[in-house]
Amino acid sequence: MKQPLALALASGVLAGGFYAGAQESEAHGPSIAELTVAEPGAPGTPRELEAWGYVRANKLIKAREVAEALVHDDPRSYVGHFVLGFVHHYAEANFPRALFHLNDALRLFEERHGAEPAPGQPWRWHARLLRELGAVHGDLEHYEERLSYITQYNILYDPDVIAEQAWALMKLGRYDDARTTARAAIEGDDEREVEVALNALCAIEFEAGNDGASYQACRAALEYARNTPGEPNAVDLTNFAEAARSAFRLDEAERVLLEATRAPPAWYGNPWLELGELYTRSGRFPEALDALGKVPPYRNQRPPHVRDADLNESRRALSAFYLVVGRPEEAMRITDKALVMPDRRAHNSRDPAQDRAVIALLDRMSRNVVAEMNVEAHTAAPWYERVWARLQSARLRWAGWMSGRQAARLLADDARMVGTFRIGTSSAAIVPPWLVGELVEVAGSGIVQESVRRARSRDERQGSDAYYDAFAAEAALGVGDEARALELAQRARAGIPDGDALLRARVDAIRAEATRRESGVTAALEAYETAMGRDPGVFRRMGLAVPVRITATGDAVAEEVRDALERSPRLDVGSEGLLVRIEATASSGRVCLNGSAGTVLDCGSATPEPADSPAKLAQRIVDAFHARVFAPRIDLSQSDISSLDGSNRVARDPMEGMVPQP
Repeated sequence: MKQPLALALASGVLAGGFYAGAQESEAHGPSIAELTVAEPGAPGTPRELEAWGYVRANKLIKAREVAEALVHDDPRSYVGHFVLGFVHHYAEANFPRALFHLNDALRLFEERHGAEPAPGQPWRWHARLLRELGAVHGDLEHYEERLSYITQYNILYDPDVIAEQAWALMKLGRYDDARTTARAAIEGDDEREVEVALNALCAIEFEAGNDGASYQACRAALEYARNTPGEPNAVDLTNFAEAARSAFRLDEAERVLLEATRAPPAWYGNPWLELGELYTRSGRFPEALDALGKVPPYRNQRPPHVRDADLNESRRALSAFYLVVGRPEEAMRITDKALVMPDRRAHNSRDPAQDRAVIALLDRMSRNVVAEMNVEAHTAAPWYERVWARLQSARLRWAGWMSGRQAARLLADDARMVGTFRIGTSSAAIVPPWLVGELVEVAGSGIVQESVRRARSRDERQGSDAYYDAFAAEAALGVGDEARALELAQRARAGIPDGDALLRARVDAIRAEATRRESGVTAALEAYETAMGRDPGVFRRMGLAVPVRITATGDAVAEEVRDALERSPRLDVGSEGLLVRIEATASSGRVCLNGSAGTVLDCGSATPEPADSPAKLAQRIVDAFHARVFAPRIDLSQSDISSLDGSNRVARDPMEGMVPQP
């Protein structure tokens, strides 16, 4: 859940009614001369008032220049230090530096006027300092300190700040206190306080594990926003969308997120990011590509101090997308960075360990898939190159194993491990359902089976059983109980909604493998074909081979292709299975995978380049086969419409430019 916009604004509200970062300019608001007039309770020297006037005009860089010169000449100017703290907070996003200057400002103020300004003293500067110190401590995730400054403010000044305390109390795990505080604010008559408190209560119930209550609280917050002046902002809508996902109302979540993209942007949350993740898990890749391409422009509308608050969330969504569309190298580059650059979590209610665990699992899968593809790319190479490719792949798998161990350490706590299987709840809010099965290899089948049992035993949400059946099926397959795995997989695929198409494909792959082991290849062909039709990349991501039989016509190149495919980790060649038909000569080659009824699932073809040997041409043909048959198809006419760099050029690579630059 994201912190509500009203709360974010209130964090920077200056006593006297001025909003931090308000979009005010000389052309559309008061002039600098008007803004440098002393306010009641906020006197100052001409230079101090000039520095503050630039803040009020939202000219923060100019404000910094004036304040730096002021503090250089008068190091004891608390107004100068306050302006510098304010600018470092909101314009520079340098929270530690902001705290340094604000602490100096408060110390200098209290040395001159005391901790409780008397009537006639510059009380307004003191009130602003307390509020701004509370805001910076909140951004630094210092919640006890934030509460302390709010308390000091409430003792000295009216009206009391109530609703903001609820978020800090929730972040400290004090859910009862947070709930009581939010309800007290809701009972008041201040519209802003009510809005903040309703959104806070939405997040509190979500984090406390009260899924039904969270859905109702988030709905109440959205309805309040609809029924008060103005319109719902993106946070009101994205919070409710998250609650809808928790209840497996994926269609409702999509509708609300689309509305959020048209709503006024908020400081926190990015509806395009959440839509990108929703479309990815449903296998709607062109729409996911379109949504993810709109994430950076939306983020750039936010003020500097919150612009990068969800940068790692974007990396997670991009790496997941790249992975499932067959671009694991790009995914791996992103996860490399994300593993060492965590997000600030002050304005997001989620446990940060959840984020890091998901990134670690994505990194593990990315490295394993790159390893698989590296072996595939050398199937027609000389034996020594094939050996070298396997050694390189072993190194990648080792690095992936290390990432898996990192995920296991992050989830070693029983509550976290069990919670990871409760898809959509606070403990698994951003866990892609299609990724959870990786824990069978990472943590062990026994741990997964027990965790699923415990998670299921206290989950009363309608629709959750299908997800637990899917995870339990993979664990059963992991311990060699094929009959149980098949039973659970059959049950799961009947209940998983279309919005989780990638999980359904994974279940079909489990069903296929369990049937093959239990009843033979012929009995499993329908399941293999279904999984191939839904998400052919699932076999590569799971490291599974599809049983096939091969026919070849042509010359020596056809035989080279046959030999190469027999070494492919994607195929289990025998006398039974789906049909791979090779037609290849020295001038061209084509390999098709046929379904059990003779239908063509897909084909790969290639022509030689100058000086190609038969083996080199064979590798080109095999590469084309792997690329076409085991990767999803993205219609460039759809995806390129909203290309990620804003270009509509049809010929450009639709993936180009998605990786965040260093």
